[in-house]
Amino acid sequence: MLKKVAVCVASALLFSMLLCQWGFAAENLLKNPSFEEVDNNMPLGWSTWVWNYQNGVVEFKVEQEGAQSGQYYVTIENREARDARYLQEVTVSPNSYYKLSGWIKTENVGNDVLGANLSLEGVTTYSKDIRGTVDEWQYTELYIKTGENVETIKVSLGLGGYGNLNTGKASFDNVMLEKVDNVPDGARCVIVENPDNTSSDSSEDDQKNSTGSTQGKYTWFWPIVSAIALATIQYYYSRPKNVKSTKDSSDKKE
Repeated sequence: MLKKVAVCVASALLFSMLLCQWGFAAENLLKNPSFEEVDNNMPLGWSTWVWNYQNGVVEFKVEQEGAQSGQYYVTIENREARDARYLQEVTVSPNSYYKLSGWIKTENVGNDVLGANLSLEGVTTYSKDIRGTVDEWQYTELYIKTGENVETIKVSLGLGGYGNLNTGKASFDNVMLEKVDNVPDGARCVIVENPDNTSSDSSEDDQKNSTGSTQGKYTWFWPIVSAIALATIQYYYSRPKNVKSTKDSSDKKE
Protein backbone atom coordinates (compact mmCIF):
# COMPACT_ATOMS: atom_id res chain seq x y z
CA MET A 1 0.00 0.00 0.00
CA LEU A 2 2.76 2.45 0.96
CA LYS A 3 4.59 1.70 -2.27
CA LYS A 4 1.51 2.54 -4.32
CA VAL A 5 1.11 5.82 -2.45
CA ALA A 6 4.80 6.66 -3.04
CA VAL A 7 4.47 5.96 -6.75
CA CYS A 8 1.34 8.14 -6.99
CA VAL A 9 3.03 11.00 -5.14
CA ALA A 10 6.16 10.77 -7.31
CA SER A 11 4.04 10.72 -10.48
CA ALA A 12 2.09 13.78 -9.37
CA LEU A 13 5.33 15.57 -8.46
CA LEU A 14 6.84 14.78 -11.84
CA PHE A 15 3.78 16.05 -13.68
CA SER A 16 3.75 19.26 -11.65
CA MET A 17 7.43 19.89 -12.24
CA LEU A 18 7.04 19.37 -15.98
CA LEU A 19 4.21 21.89 -16.04
CA CYS A 20 6.40 24.38 -14.19
CA GLN A 21 9.28 23.73 -16.55
CA TRP A 22 7.08 24.32 -19.58
CA GLY A 23 5.82 27.51 -17.99
CA PHE A 24 9.39 28.83 -17.70
CA ALA A 25 10.23 28.04 -21.34
CA ALA A 26 11.72 31.05 -23.11
CA GLU A 27 9.38 32.97 -25.41
CA ASN A 28 10.67 33.92 -28.84
CA LEU A 29 9.65 37.53 -29.46
CA LEU A 30 10.35 37.33 -33.20
CA LYS A 31 7.69 36.60 -35.78
CA ASN A 32 8.49 33.84 -38.26
CA PRO A 33 11.94 33.23 -36.68
CA SER A 34 12.67 30.09 -38.71
CA PHE A 35 11.29 31.53 -41.95
CA GLU A 36 8.71 28.80 -42.48
CA GLU A 37 6.07 31.33 -43.57
CA VAL A 38 6.92 32.45 -47.09
CA ASP A 39 5.22 34.68 -49.64
CA ASN A 40 6.66 35.31 -53.11
CA ASN A 41 10.02 33.87 -52.03
CA MET A 42 10.28 36.27 -49.10
CA PRO A 43 9.83 35.55 -45.36
CA LEU A 44 6.68 37.03 -43.86
CA GLY A 45 7.28 39.48 -41.03
CA TRP A 46 10.69 40.58 -42.31
CA SER A 47 11.72 43.58 -44.42
CA THR A 48 15.00 44.17 -46.29
CA TRP A 49 17.45 47.05 -46.50
CA VAL A 50 20.53 47.71 -48.63
CA TRP A 51 23.05 50.51 -48.47
CA ASN A 52 23.36 52.10 -51.95
CA TYR A 53 20.70 49.89 -53.51
CA GLN A 54 21.13 49.04 -57.19
CA ASN A 55 19.02 46.56 -59.09
CA GLY A 56 20.68 43.15 -59.41
CA VAL A 57 23.53 43.84 -56.97
CA VAL A 58 21.97 42.24 -53.86
CA GLU A 59 19.62 39.25 -53.81
CA PHE A 60 17.40 38.30 -50.87
CA LYS A 61 15.65 34.95 -51.03
CA VAL A 62 14.31 31.92 -49.18
CA GLU A 63 16.05 28.58 -49.75
CA GLN A 64 15.23 24.99 -48.80
CA GLU A 65 18.23 22.70 -49.10
CA GLY A 66 20.11 22.21 -45.82
CA ALA A 67 18.04 24.30 -43.40
CA GLN A 68 19.28 24.36 -39.80
CA SER A 69 15.73 24.01 -38.49
CA GLY A 70 12.48 23.32 -40.30
CA GLN A 71 12.25 23.49 -44.07
CA TYR A 72 13.38 26.99 -45.04
CA TYR A 73 16.12 29.53 -44.34
CA VAL A 74 16.96 32.96 -45.77
CA THR A 75 20.00 34.17 -47.69
CA ILE A 76 21.65 37.45 -48.66
CA GLU A 77 23.95 37.49 -51.67
CA ASN A 78 26.03 40.64 -52.26
CA ARG A 79 27.47 40.58 -55.78
CA GLU A 80 29.23 43.87 -55.02
CA ALA A 81 30.38 45.29 -51.69
CA ARG A 82 27.30 46.28 -49.72
CA ASP A 83 25.72 46.42 -46.27
CA ALA A 84 22.52 44.36 -46.67
CA ARG A 85 20.05 43.19 -44.02
CA TYR A 86 16.82 41.50 -43.06
CA LEU A 87 14.99 43.62 -40.46
CA GLN A 88 12.15 43.12 -38.00
CA GLU A 89 10.81 45.58 -35.45
CA VAL A 90 10.04 44.07 -32.04
CA THR A 91 8.27 45.48 -28.99
CA VAL A 92 10.45 45.35 -25.85
CA SER A 93 10.38 46.63 -22.27
CA PRO A 94 12.55 49.49 -20.97
CA ASN A 95 15.39 48.67 -18.57
CA SER A 96 15.42 45.01 -19.54
CA TYR A 97 17.80 42.40 -20.91
CA TYR A 98 17.46 40.32 -24.07
CA LYS A 99 19.44 37.73 -25.97
CA LEU A 100 19.45 37.68 -29.76
CA SER A 101 20.75 34.39 -31.17
CA GLY A 102 20.73 32.47 -34.41
CA TRP A 103 22.58 30.28 -36.88
CA ILE A 104 24.70 31.47 -39.80
CA LYS A 105 26.70 29.91 -42.61
CA THR A 106 28.58 31.67 -45.40
CA GLU A 107 29.95 31.30 -48.91
CA ASN A 108 32.81 33.42 -50.29
CA VAL A 109 32.30 36.23 -47.77
CA GLY A 110 35.22 38.66 -47.65
CA ASN A 111 37.67 38.22 -44.76
CA ASP A 112 38.88 41.82 -44.46
CA VAL A 113 35.71 43.47 -43.13
CA LEU A 114 32.66 42.54 -41.06
CA GLY A 115 30.99 39.37 -42.31
CA ALA A 116 27.57 37.83 -41.65
CA ASN A 117 26.20 38.87 -38.26
CA LEU A 118 23.28 39.52 -35.93
CA SER A 119 22.73 43.04 -34.67
CA LEU A 120 20.23 45.88 -34.31
CA GLU A 121 19.51 48.65 -36.76
CA GLY A 122 21.31 51.85 -35.85
CA VAL A 123 24.09 50.29 -33.78
CA THR A 124 27.70 49.33 -34.42
CA THR A 125 27.90 46.41 -32.00
CA TYR A 126 27.53 43.00 -33.61
CA SER A 127 27.49 39.33 -32.73
CA LYS A 128 30.52 37.28 -33.63
CA ASP A 129 30.56 37.52 -37.42
CA ILE A 130 31.15 34.67 -39.86
CA ARG A 131 33.49 35.17 -42.84
CA GLY A 132 34.92 33.16 -45.71
CA THR A 133 33.17 29.92 -46.64
CA VAL A 134 31.68 28.02 -43.71
CA ASP A 135 29.46 25.12 -44.79
CA GLU A 136 28.29 24.11 -41.31
CA TRP A 137 25.79 26.21 -39.41
CA GLN A 138 27.47 28.38 -36.77
CA TYR A 139 25.71 29.60 -33.61
CA THR A 140 26.16 33.25 -32.67
CA GLU A 141 24.55 35.60 -30.17
CA LEU A 142 24.34 39.18 -28.97
CA TYR A 143 22.94 40.49 -25.68
CA ILE A 144 20.86 43.64 -25.51
CA LYS A 145 20.20 46.03 -22.63
CA THR A 146 17.35 48.50 -23.11
CA GLY A 147 17.39 51.88 -21.42
CA GLU A 148 14.67 54.29 -20.31
CA ASN A 149 11.74 54.78 -22.69
CA VAL A 150 12.95 52.12 -25.13
CA GLU A 151 9.86 50.28 -26.31
CA THR A 152 10.95 48.90 -29.69
CA ILE A 153 14.13 47.65 -31.31
CA LYS A 154 14.78 46.56 -34.88
CA VAL A 155 16.56 43.21 -35.19
CA SER A 156 19.07 42.92 -38.04
CA LEU A 157 20.40 39.85 -39.85
CA GLY A 158 23.14 41.29 -41.99
CA LEU A 159 26.02 40.79 -44.37
CA GLY A 160 28.44 43.63 -43.73
CA GLY A 161 27.69 46.60 -41.51
CA TYR A 162 28.11 50.34 -41.08
CA GLY A 163 31.39 51.22 -42.77
CA ASN A 164 31.94 47.51 -43.50
CA LEU A 165 30.79 46.75 -47.03
CA ASN A 166 31.23 43.11 -47.97
CA THR A 167 30.54 40.58 -50.70
CA GLY A 168 29.52 36.93 -50.79
CA LYS A 169 26.55 34.95 -49.57
CA ALA A 170 25.21 34.64 -46.02
CA SER A 171 22.51 32.26 -44.78
CA PHE A 172 20.43 32.68 -41.60
CA ASP A 173 18.10 30.32 -39.76
CA ASN A 174 16.42 29.65 -36.43
CA VAL A 175 16.78 33.18 -35.03
CA MET A 176 15.58 33.92 -31.50
CA LEU A 177 15.03 37.03 -29.37
CA GLU A 178 14.26 36.22 -25.75
CA LYS A 179 14.06 38.14 -22.51
CA VAL A 180 16.73 37.15 -19.98
CA ASP A 181 17.69 38.00 -16.42
CA ASN A 182 21.18 39.34 -17.02
CA VAL A 183 24.19 39.46 -19.30
CA PRO A 184 26.89 36.81 -18.73
CA ASP A 185 30.39 38.03 -17.99
CA GLY A 186 32.35 38.60 -21.17
CA ALA A 187 29.33 38.39 -23.48
CA ARG A 188 28.90 40.82 -26.34
CA CYS A 189 26.25 43.34 -25.39
CA VAL A 190 24.73 46.45 -26.93
CA ILE A 191 23.06 49.08 -24.76
CA VAL A 192 20.09 50.76 -26.43
CA GLU A 193 19.87 54.11 -24.70
CA ASN A 194 16.92 55.75 -26.43
CA PRO A 195 14.09 55.00 -28.88
CA ASP A 196 16.37 55.85 -31.81
CA ASN A 197 18.58 52.86 -30.91
CA THR A 198 21.57 55.02 -29.97
CA SER A 199 23.85 52.54 -28.28
CA SER A 200 27.16 51.74 -26.71
CA ASP A 201 29.06 48.65 -25.59
CA SER A 202 28.28 47.48 -22.08
CA SER A 203 30.87 47.68 -19.32
CA GLU A 204 31.85 44.76 -17.10
CA ASP A 205 30.11 46.48 -14.18
CA ASP A 206 26.87 46.62 -16.15
CA GLN A 207 27.11 42.91 -16.82
CA LYS A 208 27.98 41.95 -13.23
CA ASN A 209 25.32 44.18 -11.68
CA SER A 210 22.55 43.30 -14.12
CA THR A 211 19.56 41.79 -12.39
CA GLY A 212 16.65 42.11 -14.79
CA SER A 213 13.32 40.43 -14.12
CA THR A 214 12.64 37.12 -12.44
CA GLN A 215 11.72 35.46 -15.72
CA GLY A 216 13.58 32.19 -16.12
CA LYS A 217 15.24 32.17 -12.69
CA TYR A 218 16.08 28.83 -11.16
CA THR A 219 15.05 26.91 -14.27
CA TRP A 220 17.84 24.46 -13.46
CA PHE A 221 15.85 23.34 -10.42
CA TRP A 222 12.95 21.80 -12.32
CA PRO A 223 14.90 19.28 -14.43
CA ILE A 224 16.67 18.03 -11.29
CA VAL A 225 13.45 17.52 -9.35
CA SER A 226 11.82 15.91 -12.39
CA ALA A 227 14.72 13.48 -12.70
CA ILE A 228 14.45 12.54 -9.01
CA ALA A 229 10.72 11.90 -9.32
CA LEU A 230 11.21 9.83 -12.46
CA ALA A 231 13.97 7.81 -10.79
CA THR A 232 11.67 7.11 -7.84
CA ILE A 233 8.95 5.77 -10.12
CA GLN A 234 11.43 3.65 -12.05
CA TYR A 235 12.89 2.24 -8.82
CA TYR A 236 9.58 1.04 -7.45
CA TYR A 237 8.47 -0.49 -10.73
CA SER A 238 11.79 -2.23 -11.38
CA ARG A 239 12.23 -3.80 -7.92
CA PRO A 240 11.83 -7.59 -7.98
CA LYS A 241 8.70 -8.81 -6.28
CA ASN A 242 9.00 -11.10 -3.24
CA VAL A 243 7.28 -14.27 -4.41
CA LYS A 244 7.07 -17.02 -1.83
CA SER A 245 7.96 -20.48 -3.08
CA THR A 246 5.24 -23.04 -2.46
CA LYS A 247 7.89 -25.74 -2.62
CA ASP A 248 9.87 -24.15 0.20
CA SER A 249 6.74 -23.88 2.28
CA SER A 250 5.92 -27.55 1.83
CA ASP A 251 9.50 -28.55 2.72
CA LYS A 252 9.27 -26.65 5.97
CA LYS A 253 6.05 -28.43 6.89
CA GLU A 254 7.69 -31.83 6.37
